[in-house]
Amino acid sequence: MNFRDLRLRVRAVFAPRRVERELDDELAFHIERETRKHVAAGLNLTDARARARARFGSAALAADQCRDARGTAFVDTAVRDVLYALRTFRRTPLVALTIVGTIAVGLGLVAAVFTIFNTLVFSVNPVRDPDALFAVERVAAPNSERVRFTWPDYEALRRETDVFSGAFARLVDIDSRIEGRVMGGELVTGNYFDVLGVNAALGRSLTPADDVRHAGRQVLVLSHRGWSRLFASDPDIVGREMTVSGFRYVIVGVMPERFRGLGLAPPDYWAPLSLMGQVRPIHAGREDTIGIEIIGRLKPGLSRTTALAGLAVWASRGAGGLSADGRPGSITLEPRRTFVTLSAEVVLVFLPIFFVFGLILLIGCANVANLLLARALSRQREIGIRLSVGASRHRIIRQLLTESLVLALASAVCAFAIARLVLQVTVSVVLRTLPPELAENVSITAPGTDWRVAVFLVIAAIASTVLFGLVPALQGTRLDLIRTMRGEVTSDSRPRRARNALIVVQVTASALLLICASIFLRGALRASTADPGWRLADNVIVEINNEPFRQAMVAATTADPAVTMVAAMWPGVLGQPRAVFASASAKATADKQAAGRADGARSPEVYRFVSPEYFSLLDIRVLRGRAFTQSEASSNAAVAMVSESTARTIWPNQEAVGQVLRLEADQHSETRRQDEPTLPSSTFTVVGVVRDVAGFRMAGYPEAGVYVPASPARAETDLIARVHGDPEIVRRTLVERLTSIDPNMGLVLTMRTLGRMETYLLQVGFWVTVVLGGLALILTVSGVFGVLSYLVERRTKEIGVRIALGATSANVTALVLGQSLRVVGIGLIAGAALAWILATVLMTTSAAAQIGGIVNVFDLPAYAASLLCIVIACILAASLPAARAARIDPIATLRQD
Repeated sequence: MNFRDLRLRVRAVFAPRRVERELDDELAFHIERETRKHVAAGLNLTDARARARARFGSAALAADQCRDARGTAFVDTAVRDVLYALRTFRRTPLVALTIVGTIAVGLGLVAAVFTIFNTLVFSVNPVRDPDALFAVERVAAPNSERVRFTWPDYEALRRETDVFSGAFARLVDIDSRIEGRVMGGELVTGNYFDVLGVNAALGRSLTPADDVRHAGRQVLVLSHRGWSRLFASDPDIVGREMTVSGFRYVIVGVMPERFRGLGLAPPDYWAPLSLMGQVRPIHAGREDTIGIEIIGRLKPGLSRTTALAGLAVWASRGAGGLSADGRPGSITLEPRRTFVTLSAEVVLVFLPIFFVFGLILLIGCANVANLLLARALSRQREIGIRLSVGASRHRIIRQLLTESLVLALASAVCAFAIARLVLQVTVSVVLRTLPPELAENVSITAPGTDWRVAVFLVIAAIASTVLFGLVPALQGTRLDLIRTMRGEVTSDSRPRRARNALIVVQVTASALLLICASIFLRGALRASTADPGWRLADNVIVEINNEPFRQAMVAATTADPAVTMVAAMWPGVLGQPRAVFASASAKATADKQAAGRADGARSPEVYRFVSPEYFSLLDIRVLRGRAFTQSEASSNAAVAMVSESTARTIWPNQEAVGQVLRLEADQHSETRRQDEPTLPSSTFTVVGVVRDVAGFRMAGYPEAGVYVPASPARAETDLIARVHGDPEIVRRTLVERLTSIDPNMGLVLTMRTLGRMETYLLQVGFWVTVVLGGLALILTVSGVFGVLSYLVERRTKEIGVRIALGATSANVTALVLGQSLRVVGIGLIAGAALAWILATVLMTTSAAAQIGGIVNVFDLPAYAASLLCIVIACILAASLPAARAARIDPIATLRQD
């Protein structure tokens, strides 16, 4: 094919009328030239033209041959099919709108999930050459947790390797109080923005001069989000000072809106990494132990494999390659082109979500397929005539599929808007349902849509066309032409089997979704009524961010008349016996080992530093032994208390009290504000065993297995105060009083709020599945109602004969209900079996223990309630067609023919 042929084909597609006129002119020219030859030979004009036409043959056939030669006949046919489909829908707008609406809902829900997936996995970070960005990670052993690098590791990597054209380090998830609000930030090295190739929208970005070790400048750069949240997009913000967790910083720049950092949650600001001792005061003086992330840009032309080889050599000879226990570690390079790297783990996370939301689309497609099957019967005469005049069955199937595709594409357009609406409503609902004291510090925005979402919707629309359009097209063109042309409606058992199969699919999917909703509901109810092991009703947690204000804030808290008891983490702060203060619940990963245990087994355990009053304040019962004493806490005594389950695990069939426990902190784990203080010893004598406490995993206060007495030098402690009266009122009073002392103070939460957070995710799961299950049930009920109504109408004559022969109304009603309930029953059995199989598979995964601790996936009452709900709904849907069938007049029916 040369360029001229290609140009002619393109013109035929995009300028068909002009090409057709040119074709007619060309054919007329050939006939006219032949006519002139015959006139010159002596024939008159009429005979000459007739002979020319006879010799030329059919002009229409010649035109078709020309069109076939162009290779654009398929496009021409498709255009005509689309125009015909539009004319058909204009005659039946209600059917078209019903189909578009049904498919659009399913497509919109799936597109909403894909929008989130697209934002995380496919949206490219807005930096220079993102394909060259890689995070340097280290693991101590295959399939083990990653080991964090430290500042000395970062400096050694830059000094001793040459695989990167630039590398920076960062410390993420820094929660700070700015202007009285909790804001998230990142600490980064001075070359962060330079390596990424991002310039400030206002002012300047950070520079290496801002990030000199032990002499970092008190400057920060705001993100566009932080700029709008804190300062209402004030253009004169550069140069202004602001207080961040008690320290004064100068704002030197604002980044553009398109740059949101490299993490999932966009930070509100960036500050020099050399100031990490300010945000991690517990590590002040030993900042080299803080875990950081290293990201580098590969040199031009250097492959990932070559870079890994170079880093492996560096890791094998230096401290930068050692794991937490001193063994050589394995270096990997993880792409930072997108927020989340596409991997099997990510796919496995999103696959169940796509499956659940896709069930709505599947049910909608089944519903539409049943509607099109019924519509195909009403179009039998039209299809029969087209087959009789020579149209092939393949050609008519293509026409019917084109009609379905037009409807699916129209649904995709609507689904694009529905997806945006679903995401915005979801964000709004999440913010409204969060506890107020948390919602005021949370900023969530709906992810944006782009061309990938549009392409996904087009592909999903084409797939939907196959799902709901293929079976009706195949069944609708399988006709007895003789009977059809006589005006008789032909049918066989195959459409009936197809309709029943589609109803089974709908009921199965509905049962699966409603079972999930019931499991989440019962899990949330159990979690809300379960005893977490802590006293919730009258306790308030107070975070103190700034140590210079600690004594004044403790004094203000103890002076509050609503506080009934007082104690302090440090004995020197004890003012009067009215409130109890305990240290922060700090989750850290540690290894515990019982002295003298034969196998020397090591397992991760959560341990917590607490004050001696911690157990009595929260009503945690000491089962054996005793609690800590004040002298043990003040002297950093090497004693510990363990939970009942931990004691049973480490010392089975032995008394734990008096045993020696070895506890080693993982200094390379990712640091958090609530990091534990340095352990006073690596071995501890167990002095007591307390009952197991479920804690609040969702709120960051997980179950602890080991308790260590808090050191008097412990900074950054949380306080717990027992109050009388309404804890929420007391909380607000404490916030007002403590804010006047430190405007950048931490959160003040009631223990009830922690309890609500524990069930929040379960409630979210319940509402998501109940909304999806409700949609599925509505679609299923409407499908059952529509199919039965159609069947009653088709069988009017049969039912009339039955009534004439003596069938009662009860017999007719039982006939219709029995026909529907048999199909529904098959769907219910299939749905329950599928749910049970999926639950069994789920409990064989590595997440089985976590899932089992949240919900019971084999909850028989949840299964039974869901199936009963569907049965009742389907009976109600079938009752109207059954009642209509029972009222058929046999005399009028028999007289119709």
